[in-house]
Amino acid sequence: MKKVILALVLVLALFSTSVASAAPATPAGEYWEDLKVMYDEWVAMEGESDIKITLTMPEEEPMVFNVNLKSAGNLENMTAWMEIVITTEDPELEIPTIHMITQGSDMYLNTEIVKFIAEKMEMGDAVQIEEEYVMLESGEGVPQVDKQYLLEILEFVEEMELDFEFDMTKEDDTYTLTIDSDQMVDLFGAYMKFTLENSAELMELTGQEMEVELTEEEIEQALAMYEEIFVPMLETAREAIRGSYYKQVTTITDESYVEEGEFYLTSPVGEMILTMESTSNRLDDYTVEIPESVKVYTQEDLNNLIMGSMAFPEEGRNLAAMIDVDENMYMVITETEAMEGEVEITISDEGLSYMSVKDAVEIFGLDMEPSEELMHTRELENHGFDIEWNQQLRMIEVYVEMPEVPVEMPELPNEVLMEIEG
Repeated sequence: MKKVILALVLVLALFSTSVASAAPATPAGEYWEDLKVMYDEWVAMEGESDIKITLTMPEEEPMVFNVNLKSAGNLENMTAWMEIVITTEDPELEIPTIHMITQGSDMYLNTEIVKFIAEKMEMGDAVQIEEEYVMLESGEGVPQVDKQYLLEILEFVEEMELDFEFDMTKEDDTYTLTIDSDQMVDLFGAYMKFTLENSAELMELTGQEMEVELTEEEIEQALAMYEEIFVPMLETAREAIRGSYYKQVTTITDESYVEEGEFYLTSPVGEMILTMESTSNRLDDYTVEIPESVKVYTQEDLNNLIMGSMAFPEEGRNLAAMIDVDENMYMVITETEAMEGEVEITISDEGLSYMSVKDAVEIFGLDMEPSEELMHTRELENHGFDIEWNQQLRMIEVYVEMPEVPVEMPELPNEVLMEIEG
């Protein structure tokens, strides 16, 4: 759940930066101040959004998703209720209505949608739930999500600085924002740089633990690597999505927040168009009813559930570990638990993955002398492991052969042997 909180903060940062650092006298600055006042002064709200998503891939029929979202919540105690209906033009894809309730950093989902997701992940047999709702418990160390926490996030986002201004205008209570593809890339680049410069504050804000706090010199080295490696990638992305845009028209009053938006993303692999109409109205108060029929899952329960569904993909093999090459994380899986850790993965120009001998020895117990020398992850196959690449998850899966258990025939009494022979 800490990762969920981190993701929420980062998403808010990414989509709020466009106006957070604007000068107060500009339309963008006024919009940001209105937004902060709304979150600070409103006690509760209710709203409805209609979203249409169209995905178009080369030589394929467009996929269209229509989403209707109704919601209501209390900003004082950070409880909210949502009903999400998703429909498609594919008669074979019927998605159950999603009923979601959030209470601070805990989340409740109706059992029907949980079972639907489990079946799509081929985990249906492992999910046996009789209760009406499933609660995803946040656990220890997760920040208390309340109005003050939300305002702290907004203050954190407000510290981001941009070297450019967005095209936002204001007429009466209505703000109009337009972002082109170049500005999207610039925004993402500024966001990445900001998270590097403020990693300690970000980790503290989201409840993450930093084993070692970076020094000023180490931060400068990280920023230098960002300029050397990541900036050229941004320029490649700039050309790949050229022509994309985001448009937003927002009207903010003392009693309502109304927004229309359109996001168009084009790339060599396809196009996406997202349109949205949303209305939120201010309420004096709202009480969310918390379900009583609940099956509780902790983060550890979820890890074990997922690992359990993957533990025996083929006869005679057991999933021993998974390595996330994008996040530089690994998970070692035993019969009783799943243990996470960090590992530095280097990807070559040919797309091959490497790790240090030292890390391989520590994680997989190899009989080798630890060193910083890099070894191809496929070399683990020389030490009794099977390696497979999971393209869908973008993870390296490490399997170990299960030992054959000899079958011992029971000793039969002499009387039985005589009957068999006779």
